[in-house]
Amino acid sequence: MSKEKIRIFEENWKKYDEWFEHHQKIYQSEIKAIKKVIPTGLGLDIGVGTGRFASPFYVQFGLDPSLNMLLLARQRKIKIIQGVGEALPFKNESFYFILIVVTICFANNPHIFLNEAARILKKKGELILAIIDKTSAWGRFYEAKSTQSKYYEAAHFFSPEDILQMFNNIDLEYKESYQTLLQPPPDIIEIEEPRKGYGKGGFIVLKAIKKDNVV
Repeated sequence: MSKEKIRIFEENWKKYDEWFEHHQKIYQSEIKAIKKVIPTGLGLDIGVGTGRFASPFYVQFGLDPSLNMLLLARQRKIKIIQGVGEALPFKNESFYFILIVVTICFANNPHIFLNEAARILKKKGELILAIIDKTSAWGRFYEAKSTQSKYYEAAHFFSPEDILQMFNNIDLEYKESYQTLLQPPPDIIEIEEPRKGYGKGGFIVLKAIKKDNVV
């Protein structure tokens, strides 16, 4: 992640965290989708931010480049590490699972980012990756806001197919996915129950397993 992108999060950490309070139905719908696939065991949230997704699932460790974000995540009982996803400060095969919620859209190099995640996963470890589908109404909505917000200007959204292609190139085996935000933007009227698969929702959660042959 570039210094400019880090600066955006460092300066807007409070506004970022408050967004979840003002959009509880979106947030709770996303939590429900992640809950469908989140495993147990020693886990790491890459791009933990203020801990909004790590905390509900008791993910023990959280990594983020923004110190201000991390200080709030620590208040949510998460063990914090300052760093970036493209150069993870962990030994090979350190974690049973890794959670990444939208953070990949801010990575300078998403392939290196996912390679690093795979490197620190134990064999048969699970990667839980959530994205905003760029082909969905929500993806188009957020991309349209890129001219009005530095936060969205810094993001590069992906389709599920984009992510699955990256999985193939780094020996991560796709297992299943769930989707939510089926109601149109800019907000939703009620909390949604996630649906299996992808192609209709704006928020997609993909689960992949690290193959045995990965060194």
